Amino acid sequence: MAVKGRREEYAETTRAAIVAAAIERFTVDGFAKTSIDAVAESARVSKGAVYHHFADKSELFEATFIVMEERLLAKVIVGVTGIADPWGIVRAGVDTFLTECGHPDFRRIALEEAPAALGWTRWKELEENYFLGLVTASLQGLAQDGLIDIPSDDLTARMFLAATSEAGLAVGAAANPDEERERAGRLVMRFLEGLR
Repeated sequence: MAVKGRREEYAETTRAAIVAAAIERFTVDGFAKTSIDAVAESARVSKGAVYHHFADKSELFEATFIVMEERLLAKVIVGVTGIADPWGIVRAGVDTFLTECGHPDFRRIALEEAPAALGWTRWKELEENYFLGLVTASLQGLAQDGLIDIPSDDLTARMFLAATSEAGLAVGAAANPDEERERAGRLVMRFLEGLR
């Protein structure tokens, strides 16, 4: 087992502090209005330290988006752990996602800013990298149990992922996110139940 040196630990700690500060700044100010100077000040590091870890603001934003996706993925995994019923797994996953959409940092970074800041192609690539496989596996589980009928390609999974993302935007924009989460969750599940 390799032991990390002090310099490597410091670099990781500095990088994590920069990303945490960037999450805060992007949440409050958005991508366009956030400056590297503001991130450096919030992280209590030099501007050069930010550029040591990230080539530019776009690369820094991508790091924050990945943190949001990894956090969501971890919560979904915890949320579905121990559930045996395939419908229950999907419902728990959707509910976990929609709950996360009510959090200001996730809403602003992952839903509102990411498509423009990363570019649509890169945003979709990252989103699908984290969740298309999970959605596909969930749908295949339902199909294998004879609960839904889906074609062999991944269009159904992409459409379900898109419907869930739209529901998340609605939750994020709602005056009462909890109420909207319940309504949006029911609608997403009705979409899926239409494949029975």
